[in-house]
Amino acid sequence: MAIALAAMATVLPVAFASGLQVSPIGLHVAASDQAEALWLTNTGSDTLHAQVRVFRWTQVDGKDVLEASHDLVVSPPMVTIAPGDRQLVRVIRQVAPPSDGKEAAYRVVVDELPVDGADKGGLKFVLRYSVPVFLAPAGDPTVSATLQSNWLDTPDGPRLSVHNTGSGHAQVADVTQTGVGAKGVPLVPGLVGYVLPGSTMAWPLPPDVRRAGALRARINGEASESTLVVDAASR
Repeated sequence: MAIALAAMATVLPVAFASGLQVSPIGLHVAASDQAEALWLTNTGSDTLHAQVRVFRWTQVDGKDVLEASHDLVVSPPMVTIAPGDRQLVRVIRQVAPPSDGKEAAYRVVVDELPVDGADKGGLKFVLRYSVPVFLAPAGDPTVSATLQSNWLDTPDGPRLSVHNTGSGHAQVADVTQTGVGAKGVPLVPGLVGYVLPGSTMAWPLPPDVRRAGALRARINGEASESTLVVDAASR
């Protein structure tokens, strides 16, 4: 069963302020490793309950798709955490490392569960975290993203299209436009999205942006920006 990909941290409508924190915000499992650690912390004043699940993460027709998977398991899958306490959740690899030279992608979804019978006078706020997990291919080779990007004009407005022909994922963030002024113009600040190996994703740009100059972005958290589209006006 496939489900739409949740945001990294999504507040779902249900009323007391949540104290759930999850770290780290991403996991990389080496081919030589069997498990990685995820920590769930309760910074609130009430005991919290959470469910932890694993999904295989793919990208189909420009959309993120999650499917239930047993390639990874989590232990424990259900947790109860007292105020100020934290719980270790082990993410355990159950399959051999990928043999095609490309990393495999998963998401660990952590859902805070509402407390039965709790009445705080209104809705509760229940938090969902969706943590990316990447499995290195056999032999632990160095994987990297190789990106081919284009500026798209669509009926819904301009979009940045990025295709990844590499062996590793690309985290795209902080899209800026250069060559239209003295310095770069921010277009889409913060995290834009991921492009998995062999996939193509497209994201909307501001509707009033001029098709000129170049589009740049920060890839996989690198300090310097990478140029994605050069001379967008000619494309």
